[in-house]
Amino acid sequence: MSGPKHGYEILRFLDSSLGSTWYVGTSQLYSLLKRLEREGLVVSSVEPQETRPSKRVFSITPEGKKAFESWVYCPTEHVRDLRIEFLAKLFFFHYLSLKGGSQLLVAQIQVLEQIKERLKERQRKEKDPYSMLVLRFKMTTLEAWLQWLIKEATPFIGEGNTRNCLPLTEETSTGENSKRE
Repeated sequence: MSGPKHGYEILRFLDSSLGSTWYVGTSQLYSLLKRLEREGLVVSSVEPQETRPSKRVFSITPEGKKAFESWVYCPTEHVRDLRIEFLAKLFFFHYLSLKGGSQLLVAQIQVLEQIKERLKERQRKEKDPYSMLVLRFKMTTLEAWLQWLIKEATPFIGEGNTRNCLPLTEETSTGENSKRE
């Protein structure tokens, strides 16, 4: 999908491409497009049609392209956002044939490893059984993401093996999950 598009075309593209990952409703899209236009990231023009109402067509600005590139090349900071945001980034790397996907994967793994260390520290200090249960849930989720990034996302991106860029740990050298403390 390149060049100027009207809202319905953008919506169809998002639904057919990211629908299984990220649902964008009509009102959400038009609200977002208005905000992006106010921020100078897209511009729009009205195209008259002979037998139908005019349609508003949107184009990305150079500033919008920079903002998109900044977003797509940055790792996702919160585990809760990986399912939508990070998967969308992988989609765009693939769809647009962007270079640098392996660097994104390495950066994402590093972010998750940092979160993992903070979770371990919280687990060491926690005494409440329910809080420990929640922390173990978070740790299990985080470990699953790390494993998936190495085993599934790396071949998908296809720019080499991120394992060569990671610090050598028991997990990266053997592929096994770490033992709980």
